[in-house]
Amino acid sequence: MLIADKTVRVFLYIRVSTQEQAREGYSIGAQEERLRAYAKAKGYTVVKVYIDPGLTGSNLERPALQEMIRQIDQGSVDLVLVYKLDRLSRSQKDTLFLIEEVFLKNHVDFVSMNESFDTSTPFGRAMIGILSVFAQLEREQIRERSMMGKEARAKEGKWHGGGGVERLATGYSYSEGALTVNEYEAELVRTVFADYNKGHGANKIFRKVANQYPGVIASETSIRNILRNLLYIGKIKYKEEIFEGLHEPIVDEKVFHRTQDLLKKRTVTAVPFRKSYVFSGLLYCGLCGARMFGRSGGRLKNGNSMRYYVCYSRQGNRDHMITDRDCKKKSERKEKLEEAIFVELRKVNMRFVEGRRADDAGEASRALVLEKEIASVEKQIAKLVDLYSLDSIPLDIMSEKMESLKSKRDSIRRHLSELQVEEAVESDEDLKEIISSLSAFDWDNEEIEKKRLIAAKLINKISVYEDRIDIEWAF
Repeated sequence: MLIADKTVRVFLYIRVSTQEQAREGYSIGAQEERLRAYAKAKGYTVVKVYIDPGLTGSNLERPALQEMIRQIDQGSVDLVLVYKLDRLSRSQKDTLFLIEEVFLKNHVDFVSMNESFDTSTPFGRAMIGILSVFAQLEREQIRERSMMGKEARAKEGKWHGGGGVERLATGYSYSEGALTVNEYEAELVRTVFADYNKGHGANKIFRKVANQYPGVIASETSIRNILRNLLYIGKIKYKEEIFEGLHEPIVDEKVFHRTQDLLKKRTVTAVPFRKSYVFSGLLYCGLCGARMFGRSGGRLKNGNSMRYYVCYSRQGNRDHMITDRDCKKKSERKEKLEEAIFVELRKVNMRFVEGRRADDAGEASRALVLEKEIASVEKQIAKLVDLYSLDSIPLDIMSEKMESLKSKRDSIRRHLSELQVEEAVESDEDLKEIISSLSAFDWDNEEIEKKRLIAAKLINKISVYEDRIDIEWAF
């Protein structure tokens, strides 16, 4: 609220489009003259004039407006004065955002001269509530129009995903509101379906097409998305409804439906291997620093699968996990590597524990680093939502970036959960009890889950080199 005996510092904000200037006489000079006269009559001091000439009021990405917001954040002003409300924005939603989240949060009042809208008065503050009702109505109308538009396009057989289709539907290009076949990428799609029907897995197919068509698809997940996408047989799906599309199919319907049957069968019969790898989540490649993960391949004479720990940079399919695509780290036989680690675990004794604790007293917590990274990603997600709510980015781009950030956050969370002990070691006595029990612990015959729990409590990280392993202990 303005104080009577205080010098009131004022920013004038002026916006005009070329059409408005010609049609309604909203010239820059005319607006500034009237605003200065108003400020003089009120005894205000104009400290700066911000002008956005020839720019639309439909969004907030205007140079002068953004500069004014930065100055407001620095506490350089007491009041913002405009000629009419729509000079600030033509969107009720954006106007409310500026008043509540920019001006009033920084203790800056706002006056629209033409409507006598003044947030320093009781009536002006009451008007904010009315404005918020219309802003909410505007948001709902925009959303409804968007949904209706997408549904209408789907019913007409048109793609409703917008210009981001190249990322969402490999094999097609999007031009002038329609899908057209991209022959280069379409061959990739046909290869994916053909190889899957030959019995090849998604990971093997990904490695093949990533080599033949570099940069087109990002991960093994993209392969599965391609195999399930109805676009490739000329269909458009909107929510749970399926419509005939106007675009040209890439895959034969019989091949597509046979693929869906195979996907269901392989999902049902898939065997979860992760739990059988005792040190999953603890192993890192000593050459490139990437994570190592468990994988089966080939069979022994008795029919059992051969299992390995492999470097993500060599055989992984998630780009964010790869640190060096030229890494030469060989795969490690599961049984051989685990036995080498068990040998080191059997050597642990109280004297060793005490010495390690003294050496590592100043070491930062890896879990804390991961928690900070999660918080950072959460902030990025929140910022993305804010940008979308301000209409600063379209839905398809927001959705893509949101998926990427959520994937990154979930990956870090999984990493964090693997590093955390299921039951935290809360004191030295707890740790001593764990160590003392190791002498009686049978690493060869104990249940895998017990081995995983003990390993997680004792070990932070295991770096695997060609000729040795280095263990970073948790004590």
